[in-house]
Amino acid sequence: MTRKPDNAAPTECSFEVLNPGGSFPGLIVCDHASSEVPAKYRNLGLGEEDLDKHIGIDIGIADVVRTLCQRLDATAVLTRYSRLLLDCNRWIEDPRLILAESDGILVPGNSDVTEAEKAQRAEAYFWPYHGAVSEALTNLVVREQHPFIVSLHSCTRRLGQELRPWDAGTIWHESNVLSDALIAALAQRGDLKLGDNQPYSGIGGTFTIDYHSWSTGIPACGLEVTNDLLSTPEGRSEWSDRLTDALGDLASARASIWNKHNGIERASSPRHLSTS
Repeated sequence: MTRKPDNAAPTECSFEVLNPGGSFPGLIVCDHASSEVPAKYRNLGLGEEDLDKHIGIDIGIADVVRTLCQRLDATAVLTRYSRLLLDCNRWIEDPRLILAESDGILVPGNSDVTEAEKAQRAEAYFWPYHGAVSEALTNLVVREQHPFIVSLHSCTRRLGQELRPWDAGTIWHESNVLSDALIAALAQRGDLKLGDNQPYSGIGGTFTIDYHSWSTGIPACGLEVTNDLLSTPEGRSEWSDRLTDALGDLASARASIWNKHNGIERASSPRHLSTS
């Protein structure tokens, strides 16, 4: 069972909070915002070129999040360290929390990680980040009657032999209400191939959305944008425009989204292992 330790506190700040107290009714989170690794881990034995690949960071999405915070007056919480150090969007019990190999690339600093080392990384980097998300969400709930959470990611177009045809896809578990609204908002221009619980399913897989929204009544979903669309400044600018409009639509419809979300039948409980 995943349980936050009472003494969880950062030894090095593992998160960044943008625009705390912003007026936007949704909280934005970014679990894989950075390719940095604390100095004591010596880049986990990898070169910077590997850390800067999709295995180490969600390419391009942090720049989009920063732009959204400015345009929407939104609050966002971002990780400051690479997902290869420890994946803040996995359950602690998930064997993919710390990977010794990712998409065919060996990670020497993660080979033979002991349970004690895993617990140390979780206490130093995982729980402080999620504590910051919880604090930002608590502050939002105090002032906003119909808050929501959107977790923004990017993903590779090809993983192993799997080609992902979607330009973007939503990720959800407990409820698809916010996901459906986000897909509808993004689809208005008519030029995107959008996935529903694609390129992977949120049912039984991701941590952040389940941990912070399950049984709270708060609508939540993730969005994966294919990273080849974010590889240039022009692409990031285009997706900043798209998401400014789409998240603005969610904000305008938040009362009806909230009511629909809280009127549906939900799954029984979150699970910690996905099917992909």
